Amino acid sequence: MPSTLTTASAAIGVPALLLLLTHMKSLPLAYTFRSWWLLRTVIKRAKANKLKPEPLFTVVSEDHRCLYDDIDYNQHMNNIMYNKNLDFGRIHILYTVLPRVMMEPHHHLFCHNAGVMCVFKKEIPPLSNYTIQTRIWTWNQKWMWLQHRFVLPNGDVACYAVSKLVFKKTNGKTVPPTDVFELCGHALDDQVEERRKRNWEVAGNLLEMDALVKDPFSWTEQRVLPPAKL
Repeated sequence: MPSTLTTASAAIGVPALLLLLTHMKSLPLAYTFRSWWLLRTVIKRAKANKLKPEPLFTVVSEDHRCLYDDIDYNQHMNNIMYNKNLDFGRIHILYTVLPRVMMEPHHHLFCHNAGVMCVFKKEIPPLSNYTIQTRIWTWNQKWMWLQHRFVLPNGDVACYAVSKLVFKKTNGKTVPPTDVFELCGHALDDQVEERRKRNWEVAGNLLEMDALVKDPFSWTEQRVLPPAKL
């Protein structure tokens, strides 16, 4: 017969272990560790390749699982988790396609995320596996756009997303993406330019969202309710 102490330990320990396993991504430093692990992997690969980049439109991907700390009260993955997990795709693509800029400090170049937009198509249920795919989409003289998609095991796409990135010198000067590509060894031929222009027909329209910061209607023209307690 199991002792009372053993039974009590199991009664407490098993639920606690299940809670830990299904909420591990919310543990202290969990996000930092996952980012570090991915960086360690892609930096090791880039060094092994002597910083030779993968082709410009290479697709990178990461496998994920929707745990219980990812879901909202609608019992599917919370919208904020889509944006948070895109960080991994951005890290992965930059160190894979543009390793020299990311790993050679004498260029004094940094890449900054200037905005994200998501279009949701299907839900991601609890404990579901999904894959995030990322690739370079298009660019102009200032902005570089990335495409992302969240793919379910059956091939359905749960979400399409784009990220707007900009390259800056340490003095704040903007560096055109084409300069960055050439520095990393990419040949920008007519085929690349044709693809860029075709995709820019859509991406260029997204820049109109910047008009949000110029909304002429005051936020205080109507009664402002006090903040809700959370």
